[in-house]
Amino acid sequence: GKKVLQAAAKSVKRTHLELGGKAPVIVFDDADLGAVVNGLRAFGYYNAGQDCTAACRIYAGKKIYDKLVADLSSAVSTIKYNQPDDTENEIGPLIS
Repeated sequence: GKKVLQAAAKSVKRTHLELGGKAPVIVFDDADLGAVVNGLRAFGYYNAGQDCTAACRIYAGKKIYDKLVADLSSAVSTIKYNQPDDTENEIGPLIS
């Protein structure tokens, strides 16, 4: 990352460095699970999950853990993906 930024700085090129950030999510026992699930479904998979702010780890209270896993699994299973030109896709293709 440092070498790329140094090279770009010489010619004042704009850069966006993805340096492997992590975005843990902490869910307390009194959280609004519906809001948590909706947020994780939307933002955990934004940009096909290839984003430094995509949820990569979820820590949940013991009292709500099982329900959170069940509800999130159900919500994520409805994410639409297909051929890259399908306009109903919620997740686009990945470049690796």
